[in-house]
Amino acid sequence: MWKRRAGLLITTAVALLLTVGGNRSRITAEGGRPLASSPLALSPDGTKLLVANPDSGTLSIVAVATRELLEEITVGANPRSVAISPDGLRAFITLFDDEALVALPLEGKEPLVRVAIGSEPFGVIASGSGRLYVSVSGSDRVEVLDTSTLQSVGSVVTQPQPRGLALSSDESTLFVTHFLNGRVSVIDTATLEVVRVISTGADSNLSESLILDEERKIAWAPQTRSNANNPALLFDTTLFPIVSAIDLTNHANDNRRRIAIDIADRPVNMPSGIALSSKGILWIVNSGSNDVSAIDLSRGFAVAHIEVGDNPRGIALAPDEPLAFVDNALAGTVSVIDTERLLVVDEIRVTTLPLPPDILRGKILFHSSSLNSLAKDQWISCAACHPDGRADGRTWFFRDGPRNTPTLVGVGETGPWHWSGDLDELADVESTIRIVQAGTGLAPGESNCTPACDQAPPNGGRSEDLDALAVFMRTIRTMGRSPELRASGSLTPAASRGRDLFLSDAAGCAGCHVPPLFFDGRRHDVGTGRKSALERKGTSFDTPSLRFLFATAPYLHDGSAPTLREVLTSENPDDRHGKTSHLTDGELDDLVRFLRSIPYETARSRAVRRGP
Repeated sequence: MWKRRAGLLITTAVALLLTVGGNRSRITAEGGRPLASSPLALSPDGTKLLVANPDSGTLSIVAVATRELLEEITVGANPRSVAISPDGLRAFITLFDDEALVALPLEGKEPLVRVAIGSEPFGVIASGSGRLYVSVSGSDRVEVLDTSTLQSVGSVVTQPQPRGLALSSDESTLFVTHFLNGRVSVIDTATLEVVRVISTGADSNLSESLILDEERKIAWAPQTRSNANNPALLFDTTLFPIVSAIDLTNHANDNRRRIAIDIADRPVNMPSGIALSSKGILWIVNSGSNDVSAIDLSRGFAVAHIEVGDNPRGIALAPDEPLAFVDNALAGTVSVIDTERLLVVDEIRVTTLPLPPDILRGKILFHSSSLNSLAKDQWISCAACHPDGRADGRTWFFRDGPRNTPTLVGVGETGPWHWSGDLDELADVESTIRIVQAGTGLAPGESNCTPACDQAPPNGGRSEDLDALAVFMRTIRTMGRSPELRASGSLTPAASRGRDLFLSDAAGCAGCHVPPLFFDGRRHDVGTGRKSALERKGTSFDTPSLRFLFATAPYLHDGSAPTLREVLTSENPDDRHGKTSHLTDGELDDLVRFLRSIPYETARSRAVRRGP
């Protein structure tokens, strides 16, 4: 039987941590193996498996020998990665929604220690030489802490959205993936400087893990390629699941060794986690299609394709590699794979997800491509373009014309939907499932979107699954804090001046972007739809909410403005999109600061239930 250890005292008194282990974590890395961040981790002796449970806010501890859940411990909001100190005495967990790192003693009854770390921490590695490396995705940096004291050793400014981490066996080099641009930063751990930024291709993104293959001198990074420049999209010419190969000698992308998973194995969606066996088998976890691809690097093709649970996010190989453990984030389970027989031999329940049944069902559907009703050939899931419910930073050529992917954060409050405003209920995403994802649909019969969704009978109430998907979309949680805000969440003086301009008649922004949601629910022709011959829905567009602009570049319906300043200047020559031509450079700077600060003076909140 297992017990749940909840309500533990969380403290910033770092001295408490020193009573557990002291400096025993300072074990030399000489002769060790490369380390990589992951949502699950095995203890150094291989007896315990630790699993981070994002929706439950817990860490589960499993006995490997008996495959029994020993304990589930409340740690905080949205834990994403876990690492164990080399002595096995402490676990370190990143809390994405709490902007914190938690240190958890694995022996004794000492409390958790919680340290503020910055916006949306994601990956964590505990090195053998006494350092913690933490990727702070929302703050665009990697923080380095002392393992024993949790005091800062240094901070490294990086490309946007650092996530996956991998440390070389000699601990001299740290590799960092960047979620939306697919790049990999190379950090010298002695100087704590970025010495190289490697592009894996302009179309690569959704990159949150990597593994170092020092024998072949390659870093393998599961990613998704977005074929967004294709003006004649079909479902199977949109997204491509790949594993990018990075030459560890030259620190350069190696396209010749890149693995196209849909060719080496079969069509999959959103490759996420990765592990490498000593036999040269690359284990790739595909979080959208709910499966694992086992690819033999010596032959270049898969030796197994293994179905697992809902939304698998990470994988860990047991010592001597007889078993692989796969974390199924939306099932609350761990699949146990026999690596010789290449099949699932057990399923361990590690948590019971606390979401209401319809919201959980909707979240599973949002993240999945495994059902024919959702996608043809497992090719596309909603989350593939809206990872974490956000935007992929791409502009796609759809039937309506070029469309910049909008964020779905807070989408339940800002109808109608689509850039053309032709969805009058969230259940109208049935048309997206059928047209874009090539699924058969979640509702029976027609899509109820002919000639347009807002001119057809409602889709709500036609199917439990479609209603569940719409309900989940209404609960997509907020993003992290804008980097423009003060620590208190309030506006800076420059942003305050920008707010005054925004609200003034001289600029006229607030006439359409009405606070506090910064939209008006109407369509307007502001001159941005006259540039493309591919535009098929007219030149009036739904007013987008301005919340979270700091994380949603590029801008405008066609993504033609890389920056907010260009929205106000080169993309607004006739002052149809706000009166900005008379503003000075300083005023434009202040206005951009304000726009990048929205929402401001609001507390970060978890998902809350709203009506369907």
